[in-house]
Parts: sequence; C-alpha cells; structure tokens
Amino acid sequence: MRIAGIILAGGRSSRMDGNDKALLPFGDDRLIDRIAARLSAQLDTIAINSNSDPAAFANLQIPVIPDDIAGFAGPMAGILAGMDWAANQSMPFTHILTVATDTPFFPDNLAAVLCKTVDQREDHIAVAISGGIWHPVFGLWPVAQRDELRQWLHDPQNRRVRMWIETHPHRIANFPLVATQSGDPFDPFFNINRPGDLEQARLRAEESH
Repeated sequence: MRIAGIILAGGRSSRMDGNDKALLPFGDDRLIDRIAARLSAQLDTIAINSNSDPAAFANLQIPVIPDDIAGFAGPMAGILAGMDWAANQSMPFTHILTVATDTPFFPDNLAAVLCKTVDQREDHIAVAISGGIWHPVFGLWPVAQRDELRQWLHDPQNRRVRMWIETHPHRIANFPLVATQSGDPFDPFFNINRPGDLEQARLRAEESH
C-alpha cells in the first residue's frame, strides 16, 4: 500500500462562532500545525482538505485540496477530494488515511494500527474506535472506491461517513483510552467542538508535556 495522509479541515465550525477551527491558537502554534506535525510523523506525504483560503496554510508547505462536490457535503466530500488528489499524483497512492483537524491527541500509532488491521485486505476500509465509540473520519480508505463514492454523493441523502463504511468491507481498530495523572482515562480522539472543549484541550496539552 502507498498511503497519503489527509487532514479533514473543511468543516463549517458552526459551534465555534464561525471561526475556522484549523486556525485556532493552540500552544505556540495553531491547531492545524499540531495536527500536521502529528500526522507527518506517521506518513511521508500529507495534504489538507479545506475550503478556506490556501494562503492560511502556506507556512506548512503542503498541498491544500478543496472539495469538488457542490454545497456542503460533509466529511465524505473531503475524503473524495483526498482520494482524487492521491490518485492523480505522479506515483499514485493506493490509500488515504484521514484525520480530523479538531482532534489534537489522536494516537501516534494511528497509521500503523490501521494498516495492520486491514492486513493484506487492500479493498477494506479500516476505522478507529475507542471506548466503544466509532470515530469514522479516522480511517484508512482504498482510493479505488473514489468513482463509486462520487456517484453515491450525488444523492444529498448520502452524507453519513458511517453509512458508507457499513455498506463496504471494513475492519475495526480498537484504540485504548490513555491513563492520566488524575486517574481518569482520556480518550485520544477527544475533539474540539465548542470553546470550552478548546480550553480543555489546551490544559490537556500542557499537562502532557
């Protein structure tokens, strides 16, 4: 398998007062900088799916891929955009691995575990779960599905990531919760949806140093 990492940053951030979550300050950088560093430590080639001005990501020096499905079609549109980009490289990628831009603590072995989960089943999707909860946008996707996915997205009723996964061959990768000093387990897929989540994530980042 040849795998490219795709950061899904195309959301509308409606619960963050309309601010682009990817560009929110996080530590000494921005959320997108942390996500890009975490993913690039696992994969040699990464890109960002975003409908924002590409200039906002210029410092990262990685490709920025907009959705090509009209309207707001959700994460599956970003996954399709990533598949198309990966297929059209001079050395095409067979798979993409996607992560969300609002999940700064995703496992540092995400790529290795998802790859091991499919284990030669290159037509299978691999998806992460933790604590019994699915995290559908943290997945490994065969690029060969892109034409079928494009047709599927033509129906506005087809937007749910889990629906696509469950109607295709797939495997589940179970990631453990993380022990903390307080004794309360922490979900590595904790995601930032609201301003209070952002503050909690910043505190978590400080504690983990």
